[in-house]
Amino acid sequence: MSRKLVLSLLLLGLLVVAGADDAAEEGGEEAADAGDATESGPLLPSEFAQTITLFPDFPDKKFILGELIDVLCGFTNVGDKSFNITQMKGSLHNAMDYKTIINYTEANPFAEIKKDEHGTMSYKFFADPNLDPKEYQLTLSIDYIDADRDEYRTVYFNNTIEFVESQSTLGSRAFFGYFLFAAFVGVVCFFGYKAYQKYASKKTRRTGGEASKPSAGGASEWLQDVNVPGAPRRSGSGKKAGKK
Repeated sequence: MSRKLVLSLLLLGLLVVAGADDAAEEGGEEAADAGDATESGPLLPSEFAQTITLFPDFPDKKFILGELIDVLCGFTNVGDKSFNITQMKGSLHNAMDYKTIINYTEANPFAEIKKDEHGTMSYKFFADPNLDPKEYQLTLSIDYIDADRDEYRTVYFNNTIEFVESQSTLGSRAFFGYFLFAAFVGVVCFFGYKAYQKYASKKTRRTGGEASKPSAGGASEWLQDVNVPGAPRRSGSGKKAGKK
């Protein structure tokens, strides 16, 4: 009798352990399912959110390199639940292949837009002066949640913009270009003048040496009227003067 009792207790213990293992496995599966449910894909925009974008300083979307760009995002809530704006961010991409070049700093306005209300959020980013002046793809997005804690994201601007150089930069480059051109012309003129001087000096020495050689006949004619002591004088007719 005692032996049967011991066996019964052992079987009961095994059943309890097996049941606990099954419960743990089921709990793990439920937790995994819950985790999978919370892992969502890319956030989508809400159908009750409407946005509009404005660049007050650069309405033509031509941004000057080295300037701070101010972006205004108008947000309208047309639903029956309030929205809380949690984050604003932007990124710059290659206009051809959409390769990311810069991820701009995030902003956290934490503004509440109640139903049937409108709000304006400001986002700023810096136009890096080291970028090439050309076209890029600019992407700006805003994240928000509703009263039920559902998360949304609206890309309120995703279009081509252009970075251009400032007038002062262009003027400096033009002045530097003119300066280099003037310096080049000056160097060419300097060496050209030096070469001309060298050539003229050689020509002068060559022609001057030939002109300085006196002819024998010319020297005799020049000495005809010179009174040399002891030398006989000649008369105008070429004969010696007689003694009286």
